[in-house]
Amino acid sequence: MLNKFFVLLAFTSVYTTHALHGEMRQTEESLSISDAVIRAYFESFKTLSKAEKWAEILSQGSIAIEAAKNSNRESDEAKIAAQLASTSFYLGNYEEALLYARRSYRLAEKFDDPTLFMRALYLESAIYRALAPKEDAEEQVTYARAVTIAEQAANTYSKMGVENNNLKGKIYFNLGAAHADNPKGSLEEAKSAYEIAIACFEIVGAVDDVIRTTIRLGKVHFLQKEYEECQQVINEIRPLIASERLAMQTDYLEAQLKFALHDFEEALKVATIGLERARALGAKQDEARLLSLLRKIETEI
Repeated sequence: MLNKFFVLLAFTSVYTTHALHGEMRQTEESLSISDAVIRAYFESFKTLSKAEKWAEILSQGSIAIEAAKNSNRESDEAKIAAQLASTSFYLGNYEEALLYARRSYRLAEKFDDPTLFMRALYLESAIYRALAPKEDAEEQVTYARAVTIAEQAANTYSKMGVENNNLKGKIYFNLGAAHADNPKGSLEEAKSAYEIAIACFEIVGAVDDVIRTTIRLGKVHFLQKEYEECQQVINEIRPLIASERLAMQTDYLEAQLKFALHDFEEALKVATIGLERARALGAKQDEARLLSLLRKIETEI
């Protein structure tokens, strides 16, 4: 009986060892697949982003973020979540963008490096200011939340002693936008934040970010009825634009300016071009804004 017990024990030991090796191989294979998926996504992200292929980024990113989660790669998961938040924002999918931004925030707040945490903050601020006009009675509450979160990002940057001008530029861009987009916001605060952002982006040679922020500064001039300064901004940046999205944003600003100056024919022409760009980009919110402006212009012609 004792001999049978030792034989059974030995058999069990061998079986268990083989089973454990099998599970280890499966785990290693799974991790290898996850690594390949995540690596492929990051390698293609920059190219897809430059080409403004937002739908493809979301398609690949939704797979990559789950691969990162399942393989406990929290840093990669947080980074992908931030990228998907930006991508969803560009497409006007603000509720989805907010989910990704919060996911990045929850993961990144545990990291020693605060960079991704601050990025998640300014992304969340951007989403709230985009959502605010849809909130009706809660509009001012939502705009205030956008400002508070943007200020939190700026304060965190100062407290942590971070030296990253590109990150600082993005934080102050969003702080400026949080003030400027609010109908009851401070345009002077917006202008000050935009000027800080432009200075930061110029230091790191981020040309598109300089243009994007300058367009925003031009909008502040427009809102303050400084029409000559607004036109000057448009004239300065037009030759520098290489992005269809930035061209579309400039079209919208210039069409608004021409409408305010009662140059309705030129406003119609520029807004129509902007609308075509918005539709090609799949930028739903920009399309809606341009359509609304076009309807106003057409009533004056």
